[in-house]
Amino acid sequence: MSKRTAELSPASFRDEMASVPVPNAANLLKGIYDYLSSLSDPERKSPLSLLLGTCAIQMNELLTRSSVSIDDVIEKDKRDRCVVVQGLSESSAMKPSERVADDLSRVISMLDHAGVEHSPATTFRMGVKSDSRPRLLKVMFHCRSAQKAFIAKSHTLTTPFPGVFVRPSQTKEEREKAFQLREKKRAMIKEGRDVVIFEGEIIERSKLAEYKKRRPMHSLSRTPIPFSSDTQSFFPTIPSLMTTSNSPSVHPSTI
Repeated sequence: MSKRTAELSPASFRDEMASVPVPNAANLLKGIYDYLSSLSDPERKSPLSLLLGTCAIQMNELLTRSSVSIDDVIEKDKRDRCVVVQGLSESSAMKPSERVADDLSRVISMLDHAGVEHSPATTFRMGVKSDSRPRLLKVMFHCRSAQKAFIAKSHTLTTPFPGVFVRPSQTKEEREKAFQLREKKRAMIKEGRDVVIFEGEIIERSKLAEYKKRRPMHSLSRTPIPFSSDTQSFFPTIPSLMTTSNSPSVHPSTI
């Protein structure tokens, strides 16, 4: 009697998996907890149960750390490479391509005056054209260091480009926060305090040089985010390869 072989091929397996709906992550984790809770103590300590529990805890950790969507990360990366130029007059050329070229040429001229050795990836005007004032010009660079260098040296553009202001590209919330920070700085100056805004903070001008020296070391000394024990609060009673028999047993929080 011939042995029956399973009708399984890469194509059939792919089609079968494609037809299965992807379960909700929270429901999947809840199902793992319910399953492991139904096992006896010896079964919960089996290698398979420990492996399943470990996977559940790791999965919950990834879900916790992935609260920010991929789209948000991409948009933030773009903003971190962009500046907004305000007050730069618009080209009077007839052809759109010539106006775009004029904007690019003037941005390159600004970079030359500021001594920034980077070229923009793209430039474009934002909003609807108006006769009353020039539209904002957004400049995107290839890297964040170019954006930071341009902003840091934008104060050198006051004479060759009067009335032109360069700021980082920000969300509405970030712009409101920056406005409040400037208002606070103005109030402190009226009180007779000599302060400046540096990297989102108000600092005494006399302490600025010292702050700049300490700033890089401070940023490098930040400890990385460790594996959070808070994940245990999601499934604290799940058996895991990362826990010991002495670990406390606490009821899981509601999913």
